[in-house]
Amino acid sequence: MNADSGTKRKFNKKLLALFFIIIVVVAVVVSWQIYWRSSKATKSKIILPALSLTLIGASGQQEILNSSELAALKSYTATGGYSRGGTIFGGSFTGVPISTLLDLVGGITSSENVTVTGSDGYHVTFTYQQVQGQGLGTYDPTTGTQVQPSQPLTVIVAFYCNGTSLASGIGPLTVAIVGPQGLFTQGKFWAYLLVKIEVNPA
Repeated sequence: MNADSGTKRKFNKKLLALFFIIIVVVAVVVSWQIYWRSSKATKSKIILPALSLTLIGASGQQEILNSSELAALKSYTATGGYSRGGTIFGGSFTGVPISTLLDLVGGITSSENVTVTGSDGYHVTFTYQQVQGQGLGTYDPTTGTQVQPSQPLTVIVAFYCNGTSLASGIGPLTVAIVGPQGLFTQGKFWAYLLVKIEVNPA
């Protein structure tokens, strides 16, 4: 065996070792990224208590959502609240836009209203415009003065407030009106213990 042959073999062994190390490093990095993403997804997963939400469309179409079905829908988070009887209830709410839920039973037209009902029998009706986040009456949470929103409001069926489940007597579901400005709205619209949403003729 000549010197050149021995040198080539040593070089090939070093190249093979380097190649092996690169493969190991890449595998470790990829595995870590997969674990990190999986862990992040698990942490951000919405978990709701047992519940039932009945949706009834204008034509009578009906859907009954359980907790896992509601949690699977695309959620929205923003700030809002209201003042009732001297008590301020506000924060960052997470839930599903009511328009998304209505789409499951045929949506809503401008000639229809929506009635939301709680398990305690309380109910309130939203006009088509109010479902779109308009004409709800908004207030500055600090001064209490009425102001016009410069950014759109969204009516949602909320299940979290400030990242945690709603308190008993309010949840597991409540209507919430939220937006980027965090303006307050009238407390009458925030139906607690929500169990039914129904589309009716205006």
